[in-house]
Amino acid sequence: MSDKILWNNLKNGDSKALEQIYRTYFSELYSYGKRFSKDENNVEDCIQELFVELWNRREKLSETNAIKPYLLISLKRKIFHSVKKIRKSTDTELEESYFEAELSIDQILINSETDTEQKNKLKHAFSQLSDRQKEILYLKYYSEMDYDEISQIMDLNYQSARNLVSRAITKLSKHISLTLLIMLFVADKLKN
Repeated sequence: MSDKILWNNLKNGDSKALEQIYRTYFSELYSYGKRFSKDENNVEDCIQELFVELWNRREKLSETNAIKPYLLISLKRKIFHSVKKIRKSTDTELEESYFEAELSIDQILINSETDTEQKNKLKHAFSQLSDRQKEILYLKYYSEMDYDEISQIMDLNYQSARNLVSRAITKLSKHISLTLLIMLFVADKLKN
């Protein structure tokens, strides 16, 4: 069933459509949400609130042909709002650019002395990226989103999204070999 039909079914009060959307996107929402908040309970609560709001406001939802970007944008906003509420202190403002990317390096590299060196190089290379660069690489290569969807989620125009990916890869390649960079992206594709 297409996203458009599924979304319209939700808007028309079909609880099974909401359930299908939840089952389809929960794990990806959870994974994405943990990049913005280490509090797993908070992430789960935000996802639950998001789906409750979808159901309660279903008749007022705008049209969409792509559910995943809509959900990711909504979840990101919810998490930022909830973390701001929790922090209450103006000294510890949460920036919307915060994005923590911990790559599944242990799943990519086998254990050996050489691999430890590669892990360290990879961690160092990723620490050199900005939060926006980490986020866009996550969306592009881990969530396998196209540039139109990424543009929508990150509030960028299409060309800016392409440029940001290009700059992030260029920056990574300055710190690690192209072979290791390719291995990182290919290994994650095989994992999924």
